[in-house]
Amino acid sequence: MRQAWHTSSGADSLALALAVAAGLHIAVIGLVHFEFLGDRDRSAAPSLDVIMVDWATETAPEEADFFAQVTQAGGGEGDEAAVPDQPLVPEPALAEESTPQPETTADDLAQALDDLLSAEPLADPLAMEPDGAEAETAEALDTRALMEQSLAMVRSPELRREASDFRQQPRRKFISAATREHLFASYMSAWIAKVERIGNMNYPEAARRQGIEGSLVLSVDILPDGSVDQIRVLRSSGHDILDESAVRIVRLSAPFAPFPGEMTEQVDVLTITRTWQFSSTGGLRQR
Repeated sequence: MRQAWHTSSGADSLALALAVAAGLHIAVIGLVHFEFLGDRDRSAAPSLDVIMVDWATETAPEEADFFAQVTQAGGGEGDEAAVPDQPLVPEPALAEESTPQPETTADDLAQALDDLLSAEPLADPLAMEPDGAEAETAEALDTRALMEQSLAMVRSPELRREASDFRQQPRRKFISAATREHLFASYMSAWIAKVERIGNMNYPEAARRQGIEGSLVLSVDILPDGSVDQIRVLRSSGHDILDESAVRIVRLSAPFAPFPGEMTEQVDVLTITRTWQFSSTGGLRQR
């Protein structure tokens, strides 16, 4: 009786072990996915999404949500991880350094206008289609008229002569009591000495008799040979006799000394501006 119970108990244990083993094999087989060769698409390659970011951080995140070209701890305003919807904007290319352009002359401008006007002759406005064609024709005619006007101005003999005259204008030098340049101050000092000497020799007697006194500002243009080109009374003394006497004294004192060689190289017209003082007791003085 005892032997029979042991035999039955051993059989039950074996059956239970076999059942557990079978269940484990079935579970493992169910988790494993078999893919037949014929069902697999060999043209599909494994893919990997990489997000391009335009800034980086020094510290790498412990658990990254996405792949990127640089380390970034994340950012934005949302609480959940999300793929950025704005593409990375490339940096603009640096502009190349411009090369210096040659200077454009009047002849170059005239040639350019000639080429532009002769390149594409305008069609007859009457032969063009209606609608917006009339407006385009009018605008083209206006542009052509402006170009022709500009070309005529560039080719104008008067304009070229004015430009030439401007380049040939005399070189002027203005000096006064404040001038300290040795070359011009020395010439002006000799000029004043001569004018005062001639002026006191020819002092207006009528002004002396009537006790007329006063001061005026006189400007005198002198040419390189010492001759007087022009005399102007910039500020009157209030007495015609004194103003006229000052001009007459300059005419009597001319010609003055010719310009030294160094001065001739720099100046074509020397303008001396001084204040003239007429005194019935002290005579003529410049200051």
